[in-house]
Amino acid sequence: MLFVIPAAADDTPLAKQMEILNDAYKAIKKEQDPAKGAALAKEAQDAMVKAILELPEMVKAMPEGPDKAKASAEYRKMKGTFISALADMELAFHNKDLEKVKTIVEQLRESKKQGHDKFMDEDEWLIASQKKPARMILRAF
Repeated sequence: MLFVIPAAADDTPLAKQMEILNDAYKAIKKEQDPAKGAALAKEAQDAMVKAILELPEMVKAMPEGPDKAKASAEYRKMKGTFISALADMELAFHNKDLEKVKTIVEQLRESKKQGHDKFMDEDEWLIASQKKPARMILRAF
């Protein structure tokens, strides 16, 4: 079965929140000031809380049924785990534990990769990461 899926449009609510998260994440990796780092971690958490209410295009395009329900639950679980890690990061910044922040940054990097691998086609990820105009892709399910 083939579905036409809009590839990672920059104007979707999910894409907007992921862009906020990505900008905060990039800044966090360089941040040495605990107060600024904690604020960035909170900003990233806020974006993820909004993102958890949305679904990736890949999941939206699935036919209604148990597979879509399972994929939706897996997506929300992954986002929830990410939110928890960002809260741990915020606490680490408040505690001035920059080594723990570095550890969490690495964990989040791997989690981000897993999420993209699971919920985005490679073409979607490339378009989103390079901010190219959205295009249509075909995906077989």
